[in-house]
Amino acid sequence: MKKALGLALTAAMLVSQAVPCFAAGKLEVTQENFHIFGNYAYAYARVENTGDRPIKIQAGILEVFDAEGENITSADYINSFGSILQPEEYTYVSMYVSLDDSQVAEVDDYMLTVTGKSDLDYTTTRFAVEPDFQKDVQDGYWNYDYMYGKVTNETDETVYNMQVGLALLDDEENILYLDSSSLYNYGIEPGSAVTYRTSLYDTYKEALEKEGLTATHVDAVAYTDSYN
Repeated sequence: MKKALGLALTAAMLVSQAVPCFAAGKLEVTQENFHIFGNYAYAYARVENTGDRPIKIQAGILEVFDAEGENITSADYINSFGSILQPEEYTYVSMYVSLDDSQVAEVDDYMLTVTGKSDLDYTTTRFAVEPDFQKDVQDGYWNYDYMYGKVTNETDETVYNMQVGLALLDDEENILYLDSSSLYNYGIEPGSAVTYRTSLYDTYKEALEKEGLTATHVDAVAYTDSYN
């Protein structure tokens, strides 16, 4: 499946003066992948703030095309693990569109666009998290592939509404699947640890196997979003 995205020097007399330049926040997509699971097409991306100031993940557009380059469908709702990225921080985003059976067969290409803007109304606090991935874990009568994120509250305050984004990856860092878990309205006491867990459904496992993709590890992002 193909993919597509989108000094001046001033001298005065004999003295030159360097003036520091501060760039705004800048979003850069450092990894992206596209998958079809049943009647849904998903675009996953790892985005990083390569600028000098915080930036909010504001909007996204996912367009899906046929072999002639004609638009099949599109979506403009983007989901991100945390709203605000500080300089050099990264996170994961996802978008999806629904397809009927005939459209699934027509899909040939896609384009993902992610935009951001400066926004002082929100604050995203990041927390250290230990990711883990365990395959074929027997739970009752069934076996599951589990994605884990263990978060420890190292602050001196109770943290509420903690959320964890989990990215399932292969050896080449392709994003195979994104999922999240949260503790809305529940708090993590100072010094306490909580392990979040989600599972990979058979529908997704079968689709990835058809693409020849093998999950090997998980990355995780733990955060809280708050309105200032």
